[in-house]
Amino acid sequence: MLASLTLPVWLLLLAPVQAEPQTLRIGTGDWAPYVDQQRADGGALARLVSAVFAEAGYRVEYIFHPWDRNVLMLQQGQLSAIMPYSCSPSRLNYGVCSDPLVRGEVVLFHRVDQAFDWQKVDDLFNYRIGTTLGYSYGPEFDEALAGGRLMVQQSGKEDTSFRLLELGRIDLHPQDRAVGYAMLRQLFPKDASHITHHPRYLNKEPLRLLFRKDDAEAAELLRLFNAGLQAFAKRGDLERLQQALNSGNADSWQPSTSHHVAQD
Repeated sequence: MLASLTLPVWLLLLAPVQAEPQTLRIGTGDWAPYVDQQRADGGALARLVSAVFAEAGYRVEYIFHPWDRNVLMLQQGQLSAIMPYSCSPSRLNYGVCSDPLVRGEVVLFHRVDQAFDWQKVDDLFNYRIGTTLGYSYGPEFDEALAGGRLMVQQSGKEDTSFRLLELGRIDLHPQDRAVGYAMLRQLFPKDASHITHHPRYLNKEPLRLLFRKDDAEAAELLRLFNAGLQAFAKRGDLERLQQALNSGNADSWQPSTSHHVAQD
């Protein structure tokens, strides 16, 4: 009886084999609500990027490191891409930027009890400013920082500057507005109202994936990603995500799928 149930070897060879999707390693950092290491799905932008690559037949694994280490690992070919990054001129020396995911707005956070106003970067020269290593705050600020014209205290962790600001050891902290308020809610759950932001933004530009420059495989991944991202944009996903980020509801946003759209 057992022999009669055994399939011939040639039939087994003809049976379809379900190939496992190729895994891409994307470097990122804890930057809620855009990317959140505490969430199984990685946060709002991770959900978007995973969905785009899934429709192209790839699975994404997110590697969380400090921002400057992500850049080094990308340059060494240890990562398929890094995100979310602004497309600053210095990054074009080693990377190629994807099409925009969402728009980020960098503002200056300060204590409520500290009178503060500014019009241009020159107005910031006498303030103690906390920044994060590997982060770009816009061309004017970055140029002043590189020229040593700002009093800056740099750290490798995202939350350090807010802790220093709360203690009064620095005066200002430039940070993405959505990220800043998400971080304040986490750091000071009982009362974060003693820290606010100035309404004038320091920089406003899209956040993107960054792929390795002069790399054929990376160039193909970039092409596939941009094409897939365009399809999501046409479905309204990127607009819905931007609205969710601006309103503080990013955790509830979910990307659509081509299958769901076909059923509508």
